[in-house]
Amino acid sequence: MAKKKNNNKTTKKRKNAAKVQTGAWFSSFREGKPLSVDFFKRHGWFILIAMVAVIALIGQRYTNKSKMREIKELTRELAFEKSQQINEKATYMSLIRENEMRRLLRERNIDLDYQEQPPYELSRH
Repeated sequence: MAKKKNNNKTTKKRKNAAKVQTGAWFSSFREGKPLSVDFFKRHGWFILIAMVAVIALIGQRYTNKSKMREIKELTRELAFEKSQQINEKATYMSLIRENEMRRLLRERNIDLDYQEQPPYELSRH
């Protein structure tokens, strides 16, 4: 039983010491003691590499966003050009059919002609 009481006292002392050390660490950090010149001498390369990595990631993100914006713009332009191509192809096919019909009419000596003006309605006055 004596050991348990003694053991409880030592664990309480350890917990209190840990709290004091944590509090001391926090206050020393707040005062700037861990960030001494010696700290930067020991960890300078790691800090430099971490900063370069962060700057590279920021630059990569910017490049990625600008490329995505360009891809969206080019996709929109491609859709517009495809619709233009379809319209031009329809016009071309219409002209080819029309020319083919005229050629057939001339070959077979049929007296039909293409009407240049669309039909119009006569109005009653």
